[in-house]
Amino acid sequence: MSVTLPGSLTVAELAGALEREVASVSAVLEELGEPSDPDDVVTGALAVRVAEILGIDAWVEPRDLALEYLYARETRGEPAMPEGRAGAIVDGVLTRLEDLDHRIESVSQHWTVARMPVIDRNVLRIGLWELECEPEVPTAVILAEAVRLASTFSTERSAAFVNGVLSSLARSVRG
Repeated sequence: MSVTLPGSLTVAELAGALEREVASVSAVLEELGEPSDPDDVVTGALAVRVAEILGIDAWVEPRDLALEYLYARETRGEPAMPEGRAGAIVDGVLTRLEDLDHRIESVSQHWTVARMPVIDRNVLRIGLWELECEPEVPTAVILAEAVRLASTFSTERSAAFVNGVLSSLARSVRG
């Protein structure tokens, strides 16, 4: 069994993703000295470690890792660059940052990128970069993933905002 996990999830969600009982996932977390209640939130890295202990091959969704990096970079300095696809996303976003921000501001009414919550602006940057630079990824997948990231990591209203801005950008980028 091989599983892709989000950047953070509850113990109960992790158990569901790994197709294991919550009690068995909680037991592993307790052995590791980590929070283990069903509603406790664990990071993607810890979730992967738990999966490995349970004999399951798992990894964290690259967009989540890219978002974590971009968030940490803006709020805490220069973290270690992620590897693989997440690193390619980060590199692409950082290389084209000014252009991406300009394009985002061109369709986000009454909002400059600087005024947007850190998570929202980075979700939009990732989504726009994918729209422009990864034509093999379907538009619907990019929009759904951006909405998922905004719903998971930002405010209640962020998902609708991200969806509106990125949908507008998708029409201009992909027609």
